[in-house]
Amino acid sequence: MGEPRYLQADCAFRNGGHTVRLTLTRSALEVEVEAHLTADQWRGEFNAAFIEDLTHKTGNFKQFSIFCSMLESALMKSSESVSLELLTYADLETLRSRKVGGTTRPAPPATSPLSAKRYLILVYSVEFDRIHYPLPLPYVGRPDPAALHRLVRELKEELVQLRARLQQALEEKRAAETALWALQQEPGGGTAALRRLEEELLREKARHQREHRRLAAEAKASERRLQLRVRSLTAELASCRRGHKTPTSTAPRPQERCSPSSTRPPPCSASRESCGGSQGRPLPRSPSPAG
Repeated sequence: MGEPRYLQADCAFRNGGHTVRLTLTRSALEVEVEAHLTADQWRGEFNAAFIEDLTHKTGNFKQFSIFCSMLESALMKSSESVSLELLTYADLETLRSRKVGGTTRPAPPATSPLSAKRYLILVYSVEFDRIHYPLPLPYVGRPDPAALHRLVRELKEELVQLRARLQQALEEKRAAETALWALQQEPGGGTAALRRLEEELLREKARHQREHRRLAAEAKASERRLQLRVRSLTAELASCRRGHKTPTSTAPRPQERCSPSSTRPPPCSASRESCGGSQGRPLPRSPSPAG
């Protein structure tokens, strides 16, 4: 991996729709997850040593580059052997208790940083087993409304540029067709020159068609990203307006525990992070403004 690679896809997890973004480099991996409804975000950065140690603990070691390829395949859904899950700390403890056959640990308090964490699980399915690679993602809050406005503006500008390039390609195609038609109408036009022009026109037409499809795909992807950001911005602005009336907590609600499965308990790697954490203190209530 030379230059950083950026990947993004929408995933439907058991606790709702989320957008997963990956930044891949030669020796580091950054994972970001954003909830569609609340715009809550979780982000984690992992180096090659951490990833290889994580895979070693599961009993199924993978090199960093191989792990990144598996993660990319799971995000793009290009392989049936790998998939993604998003779990809370309580879900992860339930999964571990199934593996060892013990009792489930009590859930941490709602104010604990552990309850706000999420774990992106890379599930590798082999013939008779399923290996789980958990990536811990600390909660980072919600995006700033000003930053969302700026991002929406940038996406709109990018969409305008793509449409302008598409329009230019269509105009060039029409001009070439007009030139060919004019040459055909001239008396005594050279047959060899006409054939060469027709061949050139066919090549240009094929190139413009490829460019048209590529630009249309880019415009559609940009429009989807813009719509997603607009929805996130709308939810964030509505949350900000409600925040002026009643104080709200920035920590997401604890998710429900995953239901027990009748299948064989999947092995899961234990995260190197400590289960303990400082208890978060509630924010002081601000006095309500005078009427």
